[in-house]
Amino acid sequence: MKLKSSIIAIAALSSMSFAGGDIGGVTTFETGDVAAAEVEAVEPQPEPPKPQPKPEPKKEEPKPVVEKATAGPLYVGGALSAMGTRIDDRVNLFGEEKFQDRQFGLTGVVGYDFMDYLGAELRAAMGVASDNNDKMKQIGVYLKPQYPIADTGVDIYGLLGYGWSNMSDSGKMTGVNSGFSYGAGLDYGVTENISVFTDVVNYLKDDDTNSQWGANLGIKYNF
Repeated sequence: MKLKSSIIAIAALSSMSFAGGDIGGVTTFETGDVAAAEVEAVEPQPEPPKPQPKPEPKKEEPKPVVEKATAGPLYVGGALSAMGTRIDDRVNLFGEEKFQDRQFGLTGVVGYDFMDYLGAELRAAMGVASDNNDKMKQIGVYLKPQYPIADTGVDIYGLLGYGWSNMSDSGKMTGVNSGFSYGAGLDYGVTENISVFTDVVNYLKDDDTNSQWGANLGIKYNF
């Protein structure tokens, strides 16, 4: 009976072996992993994208240089003038005062700038209307120190020189006086060649004669 049982057991094991049974062999999970690894090894990997060349920066063409025109040192100008004379220095050019004579006049200017900060001027002024028909005439030569105020286009300047002045009564000359003359003013450049100016000038400063003053508002042209 035992022999028969042993034979049956051996036969059963043999049939399991032939039927694909696996005892202690490779599991289905392991075989699946191996197959997937083989497929991945066979499939080609995509190539990384090639770096694109950087575009070269555009070269800016140099802009043409335009040289700014510079006005010359010679200039001429004209001004409307309020003129007055008095025995002392307290001339009121814009109001009535005792012991003074006020006139409306015209002034001509010719100047030359030797350098940026120094020039010279020749001025001639003549009264054209007054309260008592006296006509004042004045000629002066001046050194003109000047200095620009920052980037405002305004120059401040002084006038230091010598003047000759006379008065006429109904066309008759009453004498010519001369002496130290000085003044100060502002000049504003409207364009490269044109500027406007305003100043106050003591035409004649002499202890033995009347003091003569003028206030001017004018325009100049630089050649």
